[in-house]
Amino acid sequence: MLVLGEGETEREYFTGLRRHFKELAAGSPPGSAHVPEPVSVEIAARTAADLIVKEALDRRSEGYSEIWAVFDTEGENVNPLRARVRDTKCSNAEATVRTAVSHPAFEVWLLFHHLGPGDLSGCHQPKDAERLLRKTVPRWAKGQVRRGKAGTEFIDFRSGLDRARTRAASTRADRYDGYPWSDVHEVVRAIESRYRQATE
Repeated sequence: MLVLGEGETEREYFTGLRRHFKELAAGSPPGSAHVPEPVSVEIAARTAADLIVKEALDRRSEGYSEIWAVFDTEGENVNPLRARVRDTKCSNAEATVRTAVSHPAFEVWLLFHHLGPGDLSGCHQPKDAERLLRKTVPRWAKGQVRRGKAGTEFIDFRSGLDRARTRAASTRADRYDGYPWSDVHEVVRAIESRYRQATE
């Protein structure tokens, strides 16, 4: 399975999530899990939603069984992109492509680890969600942790993962009236399933 995300923030989150599920699947203490790596996490070559979708569709024949295109709406209606993915026919030799979207930004998914949907009023633009996330998780910053510089670390979200899944599932995807939502819980479920299968 391939998770194809928009940038470093998504890559760092999903890499940490992958490690978390690997350790749970192995039933081992952190760092000692001997479970195959059934999930790859990559940053898309370009960050526009339509180009992430195009890359995911173009990579169907690379040997993956499933590819998830993870992107933000940035306040735009992405229903036509999601429909394009749903309507694209795949042969048995090609990966199934799916989307995991957050409105208006991936930071909404991260916020759900700490706050309920009702606490996200005012998150109409990506910058609103980023600002609220920095206030909620002061150690957080976009991107990768670098020498002395904050970034996205899964440890800041691990304890709220189940809450995030429940909260995201309670939101209604594909609304564009200022209501923050995310269906990233669906790719999270798919990743967890891959690690469970790897130990069976």
